[in-house]
Amino acid sequence: MFDKILVAVDHSKASKQVFEKALSVAKADGANLLLLHVLSIEEGGSPPMSRYLVQHKNRCIHVDPRIMRQANEADDREWAGFKQKGIELLRSYSKKAISAGVQTEFSQITGQPGSTICEFAQSCHADVIVIGRRGLSGLKEVFLGSVSNYVVHYAPCSILLVQTPILEESTSAYGAEPAIYV
Repeated sequence: MFDKILVAVDHSKASKQVFEKALSVAKADGANLLLLHVLSIEEGGSPPMSRYLVQHKNRCIHVDPRIMRQANEADDREWAGFKQKGIELLRSYSKKAISAGVQTEFSQITGQPGSTICEFAQSCHADVIVIGRRGLSGLKEVFLGSVSNYVVHYAPCSILLVQTPILEESTSAYGAEPAIYV
């Protein structure tokens, strides 16, 4: 039925459920898995945005450029660590899929989760996108947004929504909410 299954994963606990469902479908259909992690400040556990804003490459809002440079270097180190964690996550899922006999590739892209998932699905000609849905409603969905809702409306292919439990609002090392795009 499916040849290419795109599965969007992140660092949330619910992501494992999404991966397991995608792996099960891939094994049943003899399909390839395309694992995608979108680097975004929207993901729980991501480093915060820079404490200082740059107006121009050589000018900054802060009076002391040394402080600005130190802040940017600290931000760069935090993001490098977050990127590495994303690659490790993708490798871990990839190893599980390969050991289950499923051909797998992975990518990590920076962007807005919903649009990035849809654009990636289009570019790799995915037959289906497997994505988690936490079941937010009302004001939580309005303020936090819904990546799964965006993907349902704009994806170039079929969607398999995996209902995941609404997790307790916990904080990470960076004080962020649980992941939004599972």
